Amino acid sequence: MSLLEFLVFVVLGCGVGFLGGLFGVGGGFIMVPILIFVYEHAGISPTVLTHMAIGTSLFVVLFTSLSSSYQHGKQKNIDWPAVFIIGLSSALTAFGTARIAAALSGMHLRVAFAIIVMVAAIRMLTESEKKAQKKLELLSRPSTRGLILTGFAAGIVSALAGIGGGVFTVPMMYYFLRMPLKLAIGTSSAAIFITALCSVIGYIINGMGHPDLPAGNIGFVDLQRGIALGLGTFLLARVGAYVSFRTHPYRLRKLFALFVILVSIYISLK
Repeated sequence: MSLLEFLVFVVLGCGVGFLGGLFGVGGGFIMVPILIFVYEHAGISPTVLTHMAIGTSLFVVLFTSLSSSYQHGKQKNIDWPAVFIIGLSSALTAFGTARIAAALSGMHLRVAFAIIVMVAAIRMLTESEKKAQKKLELLSRPSTRGLILTGFAAGIVSALAGIGGGVFTVPMMYYFLRMPLKLAIGTSSAAIFITALCSVIGYIINGMGHPDLPAGNIGFVDLQRGIALGLGTFLLARVGAYVSFRTHPYRLRKLFALFVILVSIYISLK
């Protein structure tokens, strides 16, 4: 990996980190298609290409989560009991689902990714601004059962799609648990660390010894590109989290949702 390529991935990571901090997501929905494109042109075997993109994306999500959750915590936008309930329950499904994902073909994983992110994006687009304005305060504590179910869903989504799960947990906390949007974003940014950690461990273990993996990998994790992306996300995730605190994210989420739909269409057509 050349110095120029390393710097390009750092810059890409900066963009991913900013969006991750802004919306409480890991940024995997951006990194997975970028990595798939890079690996295709690098001649990586199709049998491991998508698995590498997802495993490496999950590795980078760890950096995004650490940086953004630190800033959200400073702004008191994190519900810590919810973080641990969602994170630990997601861990139970993320690790096991990673084993299932390792046995699936790259095509199946791409379709799963496209469906997952498109459903979440459509949910973002369908809510009216008037309805969103009514959810600016936490009226009651979310139920433990609801948080556990949210965690289970996040674990499955994370392992199958290579994302931290925030693209699903934020809408679930917002729509079903009635949490204010900014609190949901901050809580998600912290919870996805636990989810992504368990998922990436699963991808490392299930990729160890695969004959088609290139040198420099640890299981399905591409360390060189992962570290470059992770450095960028760590630098800018705090900035995105700060902007999220200072700005009502409603209109930004609309644009964000349209972008996610375009990404999912691209992946599904590959």
